[in-house]
Amino acid sequence: MFKTLKRIIDWCGEFKGKLYIGFAFSFFSHLFAAMPVIVAAYTIGLLLTSARGGAAFDKKWAGISLCVIALLVILRFFFDYMRSRFQEAISYELVAKDRIAIGDALKRVSLGYFQKNSTGDILNSITTGLNTLENMGIRMIDNFVGGYLNFLVIFLSLLVFSPFTALIALAGAAVSFLFLLLVSKHSVRNAGEETEAGRKLSGAVLEYARGLPAVKSFGQGGASMQSMKEAVRENRDIRLKIEYGFTPANCGHLLALKTASVFLAAAACLLCLAGSMEMPVMLMFVFFWHFRFT
Repeated sequence: MFKTLKRIIDWCGEFKGKLYIGFAFSFFSHLFAAMPVIVAAYTIGLLLTSARGGAAFDKKWAGISLCVIALLVILRFFFDYMRSRFQEAISYELVAKDRIAIGDALKRVSLGYFQKNSTGDILNSITTGLNTLENMGIRMIDNFVGGYLNFLVIFLSLLVFSPFTALIALAGAAVSFLFLLLVSKHSVRNAGEETEAGRKLSGAVLEYARGLPAVKSFGQGGASMQSMKEAVRENRDIRLKIEYGFTPANCGHLLALKTASVFLAAAACLLCLAGSMEMPVMLMFVFFWHFRFT
């Protein structure tokens, strides 16, 4: 997983600066997405405290909190927009350059190259491979880096309010990370087979399309479909294998996060009942963790 992360970052080359700036904008975007929930929970907590005979609720705070939430939503939009401005175009520009470079290289190769190398392999690399990197590469890197940066800030915040809940969050994140490593290892084990199956499928489709006039002339359309059917079946089998392999580890990853969320909410409630945590802070914890993990 980390090797893939490094390879994609190195691939960005001259755009690394934009990528890192995008990480910063992504961090603030996630932060401002969570803060309105915290403000709302804190306000509800003040109302409940007042209803139970505690400190009187300041009606001015209702208007103030609404303005604060509106400001936070605007800030989230702004930082998300800036992240998109810096990051979204990187993969498209890089892949466009790679496609042009591949085209220039193919113009200079001898005709014997195409006899030794399948055009299906070339087509699969230019279309499926680069298209996946173009659409998902930078976004997955941003989700990975931004997600763990956000967790670091959340963990430090929990340490300030309640070290016990911070330990629960750390344990949940650690178990989740272990399951994500299993997902990564499973992907690495099957990546070669998936690539090979994609190449065979591309080659079979090209072969069928090119030979279609000839096979129709001799009434052999069914026989010519056999290789393509086998390629489709092989491609289907490897993708199902990958999906079935992902499912248990992904379920474990989600279960770890959901379980940590439940334990955090329970710990916050118990601390509030014991008098170690004020109700507005407890509601902040419950609302926030429900927002982050559901």
